[in-house]
Amino acid sequence: MMIFSSNKIRFMYFALIIFIGSLLYVPSGFAGTSHPNAPGFNLKVLNPSASGYKSFSLSAQKGHVIILNFFATWCHSCRNEIPSIVRFYNSYKAKGVIVVGINVNDSPAGVSTFSRLYDITYPVVYASSSLISDYGDVSEIPQTFFISRSGKIMFQWVGEVPEGVLTGVVNRLLSMR
Repeated sequence: MMIFSSNKIRFMYFALIIFIGSLLYVPSGFAGTSHPNAPGFNLKVLNPSASGYKSFSLSAQKGHVIILNFFATWCHSCRNEIPSIVRFYNSYKAKGVIVVGINVNDSPAGVSTFSRLYDITYPVVYASSSLISDYGDVSEIPQTFFISRSGKIMFQWVGEVPEGVLTGVVNRLLSMR
């Protein structure tokens, strides 16, 4: 009888997440394309003091690995994943990784307060209806898009994104030239 230690179980779980992340599939809203270019946007940042950004333009970030996290302040899963995304961003931003929180609330009111409450240090923007449409009519949140240094959507995660997926997919994207 084999008994697995908690470290072995964690390792197997992490290895599975890395394997899934390494597949780098194309989002369903972009069927028929290999890896589509990420739709550009230029939006006002709702937490400029914490993030250091006044506005965020996706096209100005070529050469960086970008993570776009669509969320809402009322979403329980979104609230659960934010602390791990903040930890991840704080440890990976020096490596050229940028996380952008894209809020899909009915209005941007209260998002600044929410950002302070959750100590969000990455830029947070308000999603226009055209931006939601451009990313395949984001209908489930949280939803996270991983964009390569060349500006292509390489991976999409629907639901609460585990830290292991963030780390695994981003390390893979960082190793790509």
